[in-house]
Amino acid sequence: MRVLHVLDHSLPYLSGYSFRSSYLINMQRRLGLHPWVVTSPKHEEFSEPCEKLNEVDYYRLKWPSFYFLPAPRLIPLLKQAACLAALTKQVTRLARELKVDLIHAHSPSLNGLAASRAAQRLGLPWIYELRYYEEDAAVDRGKTKYQSLRYRLAQQLEQEALKRADLVVTIASQLRADLMARGIPAQKVFEVPNGVDTQLFKPRPPDPELIAHHHLAGKTVVGFIGSFYAYEGLSCLVEAMLFLLRDRDDLKLLLVGEGETEAQLREQIPKHLSSHFVFAGKIKHEQVLRYYSVMDMLVYPRLSSRLTELTTPLKPLEAMAMERAVIGSDVGGLRDQVVHNETGLLFEANNSTALAACISRLASNPAERRAFGRRAREMVVRTRDWERITERYLEIYGQLGVRQRVAA
Repeated sequence: MRVLHVLDHSLPYLSGYSFRSSYLINMQRRLGLHPWVVTSPKHEEFSEPCEKLNEVDYYRLKWPSFYFLPAPRLIPLLKQAACLAALTKQVTRLARELKVDLIHAHSPSLNGLAASRAAQRLGLPWIYELRYYEEDAAVDRGKTKYQSLRYRLAQQLEQEALKRADLVVTIASQLRADLMARGIPAQKVFEVPNGVDTQLFKPRPPDPELIAHHHLAGKTVVGFIGSFYAYEGLSCLVEAMLFLLRDRDDLKLLLVGEGETEAQLREQIPKHLSSHFVFAGKIKHEQVLRYYSVMDMLVYPRLSSRLTELTTPLKPLEAMAMERAVIGSDVGGLRDQVVHNETGLLFEANNSTALAACISRLASNPAERRAFGRRAREMVVRTRDWERITERYLEIYGQLGVRQRVAA
């Protein structure tokens, strides 16, 4: 089967969105499908119009030249219109030239609307994969407010993409229930949760070079890998660490990634405690495993919001597959992944005192950390391995009458 995936962005951007896309597409290729990728103009950092990642062609798209005139920069609607027009043209051209059997568009809604137009012109089936609501993400990043004009417009665009799609895929049961509440027929919606490549993400010895480079020897390393957005709750994590460092000096926080809250996080840290905090910055994808290996526990302190209650993060599954102990806030997405006191610990969201207690407990009990890690990996291998999860797409694609084209 020849499938064209329409993405907002992809690797080398380090985000849960990028990782899910990469794992899915690579596993489809391993299962005998023929995937191609086109990214929207919002994937702005690239050197060639077609780049190859893991033997898969990724077609990049620039913003139309008129977007850089003053007016479109000031008018969000023109920006969206420019993105939709350019992406529709690109998807239509590639789908025709590559002779694809199916277009698989992934959030946000403009990708779905572009896929809808292209599919209609070419007479192709298409699927829309809803990973998150763009309007809720914008609220959590401080870009808009609930029920603002921008928020309601984004909702309408999302609803239009959902209605037009032949089938809809979501990543969480909470999202599926929300879609049905919005009037999308249950028989049209399929759930394909986040997963992890358990052959790639598996236990490994701590990387000695990283230990030396970041001065981690003799420390219990608390880690986070991901994007620095406000809804990730990293300010709560820093606050918990500062509380613990009043009485102990064996802890070190290793933050890997970048984002809009980095400056604020740095400002929280007093100079005399700065040696206990490491900002590793953006790393290459192939370095991720090395960083997991030196972390004794991973913390995901997400704040409670509509976005975090409805969607599930991917990164905790990677940590669990590597037998790392995991601490997460008790928001919906994390409650689906971490079983409290069995595969990790949960704490009340935005409660730095409760988080500090969890970190202290695991820092003082290496045997318990290891036990959590072992049970977590067993759960992930059993229920969240990407190969098994990706096979679900074959069944979903088959609903559109193209099952017979799947070939090894």
